[in-house]
Amino acid sequence: MERIDRIYLDASATLSTAWEYAKKHGLIIAAVLFVLSLVTQGASSLFNSGANLDHDQIQHVAEQISKGDMEALKQVGEMYRGVGNSLCTGFSALLNMIVYVGLYNLALGLFSGRFTETTFDAFNLPVTVYLKYIAVSIICGILGFVSALFCLIPWFFVAPRLVLAPVYQIDHPEEGVIESIKASWKMTEGNTGSMIMLGVFCFLISIVGFLACCVGAYFAEAIELFALVAAYNQLKANCFVQE
Repeated sequence: MERIDRIYLDASATLSTAWEYAKKHGLIIAAVLFVLSLVTQGASSLFNSGANLDHDQIQHVAEQISKGDMEALKQVGEMYRGVGNSLCTGFSALLNMIVYVGLYNLALGLFSGRFTETTFDAFNLPVTVYLKYIAVSIICGILGFVSALFCLIPWFFVAPRLVLAPVYQIDHPEEGVIESIKASWKMTEGNTGSMIMLGVFCFLISIVGFLACCVGAYFAEAIELFALVAAYNQLKANCFVQE
């Protein structure tokens, strides 16, 4: 079997590739992200307004029961508001992950030639793909959080090694969740510094996009999406490197 040498990420080439794809397809992706933002913000307003309304009702009932114990009323109101905020946060996070499954699949298809134009057919995936993506994202988030919380390994060394796991999962729907995480870890081996550099570049792009009347922030997200998929395409051969 022919020996495969490890590939090292070229962050500048990755961004250049991402920019070329963003020029062709970024506006539609930015529009999707803008609509996503409107939906999540609308959901937040709905939950908060509902919380305020029910808070008054709960306060009225609590006044009757507690005979004017205002401290207890405040606690009831804060508990309800916390539930509403938690539901809103969970809904927004879930919706974001669902949308990004389709967008990552679209980007992967554009890179491979499976798609020749921006199409919503990219969202036509089995439910198991969405569920595995969500599971991978949650596990990677927990691992990153634990590494930062306990300072076992600095977060900025862990996150770059796991960031490609969700993309790998979409590209290999037949693989298991743990296998996708292991694949990301292997792909990025020896590339931690380059992945961090790519992350810094994407962060700067986000700032520039935000300064462009905030509208450019959505286009910046499209560039970042293509950059991550471009990095994945550069490094995916590392899964076959024999140590």
